[in-house]
Amino acid sequence: MRKPAWNDGPVATPNSPIVRYLHRGDIVTSCVAAIARTHQGPAYRKCGTGGHIWRIVQGGQVPATCLQKL
Repeated sequence: MRKPAWNDGPVATPNSPIVRYLHRGDIVTSCVAAIARTHQGPAYRKCGTGGHIWRIVQGGQVPATCLQKL
């Protein structure tokens, strides 16, 4: 889980500071998707395909590609 740095703006980036690690089986709730300001910047490439969509969860933001849909 990453939190945007002071110079990241409202959406986390792959280089934003890690504030917490999620473990398999953790349940997180999210109802808001944050889309990076530009698709020219670096995409998050872990957890499958790269992407610019981050899910806002309690405590920070998580790349949408890293969350399993129920």
